[in-house]
Amino acid sequence: MPVYRLNGSDFYGLASQMLHAGYGLRFQASGGSMWPFILDGDILHVTHVARRHTTWGDLVLAKAGEDRLLVHRVVKTGRRNGIPVYLIKGDACTCPDGWFGEENIMGRVVMVEHGGQKIMLTSITQQFRARIWVVIAPWVPRLAWLPARFRRGIRKWLLGSLIPE
Repeated sequence: MPVYRLNGSDFYGLASQMLHAGYGLRFQASGGSMWPFILDGDILHVTHVARRHTTWGDLVLAKAGEDRLLVHRVVKTGRRNGIPVYLIKGDACTCPDGWFGEENIMGRVVMVEHGGQKIMLTSITQQFRARIWVVIAPWVPRLAWLPARFRRGIRKWLLGSLIPE
């Protein structure tokens, strides 16, 4: 399979056209804002998301500027003037990115390829783990006093096969 390297605006244009046409998209993640669920270099599979089918815990591909896209998690949903809005945040980030309208949510991450392993984020188990993570993530820094082995065990249970040994 050929690999193409695109700059930000070219990737934005391609992703926008493909997802709005109803096609899926596969690309390599970069950065550490979604650690421990997504690592730098993991392959993400994104599908078009139908309006009003985004909920808290979902990983979404969102437009965050002129030609900037990011993959972060929906941590809260709400309504502004009767229109759904979503608060998104990186799992490793302390502050949310802000509220995004439906027009900014371009797709949903449905699968992560990590170390040759394919993890379906649409499975009930992974959705359950993602929602638990949303609830406990703000408390994680307060657990720093716990022994590292215990913290790794908790993280391994929450994330399952997504966390490396």
